[in-house]
Amino acid sequence: MIVTSNLTNDTTLRWQRGDEPDLAGYEVLWRETTAAEWQRVIPVGDVTEVTIDLSKDNVFFGVRAVGRDGHRSPVAFPRPGS
Repeated sequence: MIVTSNLTNDTTLRWQRGDEPDLAGYEVLWRETTAAEWQRVIPVGDVTEVTIDLSKDNVFFGVRAVGRDGHRSPVAFPRPGS
């Protein structure tokens, strides 16, 4: 989920950790609202919450899992929450 209760220029994302035995961590992706492809990706590790120094009003965010072998899941779009 994308935390919408805080009116700041930072964006906090939260998700539930997957239970796959080969899960290595997660990546956060974003793109401009007019872009068709993901423009940036940052590895965030084996965590379930991250705060990005970027406004949730200006871009689309996504999260994907990464396996130990480097395989990546499809990107999930976060839903608004608190």
